[in-house]
Amino acid sequence: MARSSPDELVFLPLGGAGEIGMNFNAYGFGPPQDRKWIIVDCGVLFGREGAAPGVDVILPDARFLAEQRQNILGIVATHAHEDHIGAIAHLWPQLRCPVYATPFTAILIEGKLEEAGLSSKLSVGRVPVGGSLTLGPFAMDFISITHSILEPNVLAIRTPLGLVCHTGDWKLDPDPLLGEATD
Repeated sequence: MARSSPDELVFLPLGGAGEIGMNFNAYGFGPPQDRKWIIVDCGVLFGREGAAPGVDVILPDARFLAEQRQNILGIVATHAHEDHIGAIAHLWPQLRCPVYATPFTAILIEGKLEEAGLSSKLSVGRVPVGGSLTLGPFAMDFISITHSILEPNVLAIRTPLGLVCHTGDWKLDPDPLLGEATD
């Protein structure tokens, strides 16, 4: 009789799933007592006067992952919009993990880290456009897509238990004015 693997692939949406703004999604792999995590995007939601008077910015609640920070392999940004990177400088002191992005997105994240006084504590890892990144059991391919900003990506996240396609934001534009066409 074959023994089943104790490994699990877990999706933990802490913001942005099914709504616009505050994108913060985590993927976990491994058994519950020794799960490794990656975070895809770490964005903010801007307050709306009708829905949240006096609130400028809303951040994801990252307490669970902050408690797991020794098992976080990194934050991976799909693109440079605020709802995907705007919370990195705010939440990094709790998470204290590496951050990875394509070059344009990395430059914008570095500016935010400098404003927050964190640039000496964290160097953003640059992934080339169309490149790959492996963090523990997560092998990711950055797939160029079109959007309203440079270097947006879909992540093809490969694990021993299967493939996840994480889209971020996208639009199908056969002749984009900025950036690469959707691959």
